[in-house]
Amino acid sequence: KHLINTQSIEKMKKGVILVNTARGGLIDTKALINALKSGHVAGAGLDVYENEHKYFFNDFSSTIIDDDILIQLISYPNVILTAHQAFLTQEALCSIAKVTFENIYTFFTTGKPLNKPKL
Repeated sequence: KHLINTQSIEKMKKGVILVNTARGGLIDTKALINALKSGHVAGAGLDVYENEHKYFFNDFSSTIIDDDILIQLISYPNVILTAHQAFLTQEALCSIAKVTFENIYTFFTTGKPLNKPKL
């Protein structure tokens, strides 16, 4: 958690643009905000947020968001935050559909799943 934090940001070249499409917990959001405020980080493109489970994939259009860190983060004009949708490409969706159909076909022809889930 927080591989990108105050110490690692300080080692980055001034004016860096951070992009995170992996996991929200990789970036310490408070450290990112401080770096944006100071100008050390020039901008951020984020498809994830460390507390996204509370907000992403839910409709908050008529609700007040009470996450001060999120509110501060999205107030920056040089920050783009999307709702964990970087996977939403034609290639990714085709791959998901292919694997799903292969699993269904294999299960109904052999009685066993192709990919056994690890629980």
